Amino acid sequence: MNIPEYYEDMSLRLMETLDSSGLSEHLRCQRINTWLQIEDLDRIVFQSHSGMDIKVCYFGSQAEGTTTDGILSDIDKVVCLKSVMVLEDLQSWEASLDTIETFLMVADESTPPGHVKLQFVQRDAPIIVNNYQDDQVRLDSKHRSVLGNTKLARTIPLANEYHGPASRLINKLFTADVVPGLHTRYCPYQAFHWFSRSRAFNWPPRQIIDVIKETAALLVPVGHKLSPEQHLEWRLSFSFGEKLLTWKFNSTQYKCYVMLKFIKNTFINLNGNEYLTSYHLKTCMFYLIENTPTSLWRPHNMLLCIDLCLKLLLSWIECKNCPNYFIPEENMFLGRILGSVQGHIAGIVQGLLMQKGRYITRIHYQNIGENVLRMFMSLPMELDHPHVIAFRTTFSFLANMLDTLCVIATVNNISNVNVFKSSHRSSQDVVHIIRSLFCSSLGNHLVPQSLEQKIPNKKKIIIAHELLLWGSSDVVSGNLKLAAFYLSQSNLDAMEMVLNHVDAKLTHIVVDIGALVLDESTLSQIPMDDLSVVNLVQHSFAFIVYYGPMDIHIIPKVLIFEMFRSTASAPIAEALVTHWIPIADLRPSLYLYFLQYQCFHLQGRVARSSVALNNMIWIYKQELDRFMNCTTDDVLKPYWTQSRLLYSSKATTALNLIAYCLIQDRRLMDGFKVLCKSMTLKNQHNAAKWQIATFITCKRPSK
Repeated sequence: MNIPEYYEDMSLRLMETLDSSGLSEHLRCQRINTWLQIEDLDRIVFQSHSGMDIKVCYFGSQAEGTTTDGILSDIDKVVCLKSVMVLEDLQSWEASLDTIETFLMVADESTPPGHVKLQFVQRDAPIIVNNYQDDQVRLDSKHRSVLGNTKLARTIPLANEYHGPASRLINKLFTADVVPGLHTRYCPYQAFHWFSRSRAFNWPPRQIIDVIKETAALLVPVGHKLSPEQHLEWRLSFSFGEKLLTWKFNSTQYKCYVMLKFIKNTFINLNGNEYLTSYHLKTCMFYLIENTPTSLWRPHNMLLCIDLCLKLLLSWIECKNCPNYFIPEENMFLGRILGSVQGHIAGIVQGLLMQKGRYITRIHYQNIGENVLRMFMSLPMELDHPHVIAFRTTFSFLANMLDTLCVIATVNNISNVNVFKSSHRSSQDVVHIIRSLFCSSLGNHLVPQSLEQKIPNKKKIIIAHELLLWGSSDVVSGNLKLAAFYLSQSNLDAMEMVLNHVDAKLTHIVVDIGALVLDESTLSQIPMDDLSVVNLVQHSFAFIVYYGPMDIHIIPKVLIFEMFRSTASAPIAEALVTHWIPIADLRPSLYLYFLQYQCFHLQGRVARSSVALNNMIWIYKQELDRFMNCTTDDVLKPYWTQSRLLYSSKATTALNLIAYCLIQDRRLMDGFKVLCKSMTLKNQHNAAKWQIATFITCKRPSK
């Protein structure tokens, strides 16, 4: 397994963040002890109120201690009558004065795994009663008199609402699902294999297995959803054993389980859908812990453990089978992972695995993502620091981008603009996009720091590379910065692979924010329904590729020329001299073909570099056509002044890059003519001056 080198550092930071977010071991123990006390008090109150000899048990994330603020964790309250005896076979029957009812568990080929039916047994002898007179008795497919499960819930007192086999208890402290349960005397045969199977890594320990065996199992009145005899079946529940196993989680296992819940709620169970449950995640944890060495579950392996859990979940999703931990024959995905849901969930989990942990920054519970990112990039925050200046510029650009798009869409009468307007209200999503762009700039900034030393700091290079990977906020711009990083490292193979990926992305419907006019046909085809801003941007938008002052040592040489000029008109630029901010911004499609030319030129692939150069020229002509249409369109005439300034800036940048490539191709006069054309479009604050000066002072290269 290829484990990124930054996993160890990020895992330790994540563990620290979770500790400070209410998931410390101290708070975990407090939660567990609190619910144990509530359980004891509730048993006393319940018995005094009902006069019945009962056992009250709380299960779920709250009782396990595997929750924190922000997660709407369930509370399951199981009430068991101690005076009811449940047998696995008649040979284990014993006479007892305290027993008021005895049942025998039966199952056949028609009974789903993990479920049983209950036959009545005489109180004074181990004899099955087939003519029991009671309104809850039903005949099953084998003509046996068995206990139905539909009315037992209403026999429980202190319940305010009823929902099928469960009732709901509501008071000032909490809301709980109250489920009646029957406690088996011995461990059911269906789970015997779990207690006897071999375990390579000795988890759970033998003493824990023995305790779980003594607690046996619960029978709750829940039949299998797909069974024709659902109303006659009782589900075997090992809630006692499961709670004990979660209590035995070490700190890393405990936090990994909670992180899986965060991931489930943030990325998978959206729009009210409950594709995966906490029980599926708990089962995944049990299987993985049992089949991996204890040494794996350490704080520095946190991200690796999460990845392994996601991979196991993905394998279950692909085969539509989530085996119950105690009874593997029971498939807990039946009736849940159906049709297109399988591909949808599998795609989400695959996407998370491909991100190599970067999705953590998007987890909003307890500000986990924001806190991890803040720890990962501790920067000086003086107001006049170049990092802060660049960040403010990026923020201003993005804050206006969405509103500008809505205005343009309104002008073009796009029908689904209202959907987009409502989706762009999520300020947290916008902050995530800004954060991703800032990551890419920070990654570029770390590279020259490491190269300035006599011996290059490889660790900083690795961190810079991963930050650039984290910076892929939209379809292409983050990846183009990553390709430029590979160019600076002379890693042309990796650069070509990234560029091919970007080129394939641009063949789909993508809104190019750098374009002068956004056409109606492109905007109207964006799938805006049910998408957050982050998803919308990542699938359909291509940002302007932005370089700030922290990137100056890592960008191609010609872009350094572009940074030392202003994109504003002359009067505005003169007013900003005291607050000079060197920036370079390019259309993503233009920058793609420019980087392709650089890559193929250095590889000596003349034909491919010529194609890339021709594509750059085509992008320029396309921009020119859009500009001319803008000047003649009556609707867009009010935007003429703004469009003229925008066009002159974008066009000169395109021409300057084309000229740079022509000169590299030894087409010197053609390059000079293109630079002169650029100067005619904009004679002030034009980076073409730098290239012309270099062109004049340099000697003509020999043929």
